[in-house]
Amino acid sequence: MYPTVEIILFNYPEVARELVGKGRKITAKFRKDLDSIYEKTGIPLKSVLRQYDNIRRIYREVDEKEGKVAVNIQRYYGLSQSLCQQYAAIIFLLDNRIDVSPRKLPSLRYPALVKCVTVIMSEWGDGVSDMGVDRSFLKELHSLKDRISDAVLQTVFSHVNEVMRVAHPEFPKSLCIEAKRVLTRLMGIGYSLLHTKDFTDIFVDLDEFVVSPWCTTGLSPHHLEITLATALSSYSSIAPTKGLTPTLSTFEKYLRTISTCLLVMTNSRNNHHIG
Repeated sequence: MYPTVEIILFNYPEVARELVGKGRKITAKFRKDLDSIYEKTGIPLKSVLRQYDNIRRIYREVDEKEGKVAVNIQRYYGLSQSLCQQYAAIIFLLDNRIDVSPRKLPSLRYPALVKCVTVIMSEWGDGVSDMGVDRSFLKELHSLKDRISDAVLQTVFSHVNEVMRVAHPEFPKSLCIEAKRVLTRLMGIGYSLLHTKDFTDIFVDLDEFVVSPWCTTGLSPHHLEITLATALSSYSSIAPTKGLTPTLSTFEKYLRTISTCLLVMTNSRNNHHIG
């Protein structure tokens, strides 16, 4: 059984992409949608069915079990570490009903999706099973809306601009404007993640409000990486002077994780257009 499970996922990752793109749990009723996946991908229906059965079997085995999902999958099925992490990412998406529809996210390729989900599971897990997200963290993140004033954010924006002007004079001037837009949108997305609907739309929102606009500016992923790193260090410097030290860990945890996702998504979009 083990080799079959591995071969199906590695040979047809686009099938797994379509399965998780539905934004709902895989149940017996899901089978009626498999014909449409066959039509979209051109993968033989028999292989689509086997991929569906593999994911459903593994999902039912590890659902609601404590501990790391990838570790549990390895324990029960003896699969490679890489494949266990892929299945863990798929299960996380299904369990949390996160919308990663290929129609809405055509440039988010399967390997990039797995990387993004893996970092969220690692950084935002609830400590019991990384299939869940730490609700206390999301509540703390939501509370930043009332705790971090517009004046403080403006101070951060100004600090980011000054640091980049001095450290990277070669960067285009438009980067400062785009940096403010990106950070404003990211904070808005973060504040809303406590609400289930907004959490399920996390990748759609990141793509629509950050990745897509950024890629139309002509600025590179490297520019984005520098912008996000500078914002993180700027807030870390400013927060203690504004009496906001208690917010540091939450802000850093959010921005560090989202930065990784944004860079992966931006590179995936660029590669998609090149391809």
